[in-house]
Amino acid sequence: MRTLALTTALALLAAACSEPTAPVTLAPAAVGGDLPVGDYVEGDEGKADGWGHALECKPVPDVPPLVAPQLVLSIDGHTVHLTDEATGYDRVFPTGVGAIDEDESSPTYGESYSYFPILNQRSHDFEITPRTIQPCKSWLGDTGVPVFAGLPFLSFYGNYGLHGPIDNYRQADGGTLRRGYVSHGCFRMRGADILEVYARIRGVERVPVRLQREVERTPDGAAVDVPDAWMGAECATDSDCPFEAGTCRLNPASGRGFCTQVCERYCPDHPEQPTTVCAPNPLNPDEGLCWRRTAPWASDCRDLDHFVPAEVSRFGEPDTRVTACVPGSPGWIGDRCVADADCLPGNTCTGEDGDWGTCTQPCDRFCPDLPGSPPTLCVAGPDGAGRCERTCEAAPHGAECAAGLTCVASHRLNAPDVARDVCR
Repeated sequence: MRTLALTTALALLAAACSEPTAPVTLAPAAVGGDLPVGDYVEGDEGKADGWGHALECKPVPDVPPLVAPQLVLSIDGHTVHLTDEATGYDRVFPTGVGAIDEDESSPTYGESYSYFPILNQRSHDFEITPRTIQPCKSWLGDTGVPVFAGLPFLSFYGNYGLHGPIDNYRQADGGTLRRGYVSHGCFRMRGADILEVYARIRGVERVPVRLQREVERTPDGAAVDVPDAWMGAECATDSDCPFEAGTCRLNPASGRGFCTQVCERYCPDHPEQPTTVCAPNPLNPDEGLCWRRTAPWASDCRDLDHFVPAEVSRFGEPDTRVTACVPGSPGWIGDRCVADADCLPGNTCTGEDGDWGTCTQPCDRFCPDLPGSPPTLCVAGPDGAGRCERTCEAAPHGAECAAGLTCVASHRLNAPDVARDVCR
């Protein structure tokens, strides 16, 4: 864990949600291009100032309040999970999270900006209280731009919180959600969803919030996701892919299933997701399957388990090529593999005779870490030699380990007083 300078910490904290992410030009099949924030549209919604519904506090739904609500915020899962054991309430909402920090001098380099509270506090545990809630927030600081559109703002750590979708904020429902890495650190939600969360938890003295990088998983290892899962989402059966003609196929790289659809040339798109493409099935080139294309706000496929960006041709049109998320090993320590070629340079695969293994490298005491991935630890392998393995958290919601591995206690090689949990 890097030591964070106080000035850097304060600067990042002040930046979170203080201004919207710069607009990204999207394909018409996605959500359409947003107007640059602050643009005036003559006659917009008939308002003299041109802001329309963004100035109006949105009505709060009349729903039963929760007794002991808890929230799990998953960055790479793009989920907000609200539960209450006392009432049996359990609902998962889609979300857009912090963009990936590309500044090599930044403490969050390689991570989503939403990861900063974890780095700064060295904890996953936060909370929402009545004093950290703004029931109706419109203005972006003193800029005069009402991007928060009269929706609630639920802070769990300073300026880091849950709020509305920002994009197209003039709309009556508060805007359009993009489910990707889009914000300065906050969790963006659909207008109706942030209103429901607020209505359910307002008045509760303390709402525990767990913030994590990894996809949230159930005790049996299944990914926690929204009911209307889309292309690329994890699945166990076809019923887990609720869109028309959705089917669950095995990802040979991950060992888990993923949702897709058989196609002949084109595929449907989802307004909150990157566009899709019909491309050959790598395991059966005579079959077309739908794959999620990359986008500026989902360029490295990190939110999909063992998918990597690669150039593919449209099924039946080999000259039409695009970049899409396809099955593959990211190649870092702890990722699944069947051969050394599946791993990044410097890493080797523990698999033998074509069986899957994990990427690792030899070590004497210490191992390298990669921004955006769990830390590693040098441990004794089956032959007694040192090898690097991925660390994990043996606790509810933890999900750092690849399919087929479990989180077990271990010790650093030649340093038995250093104990960590690793994926084995």
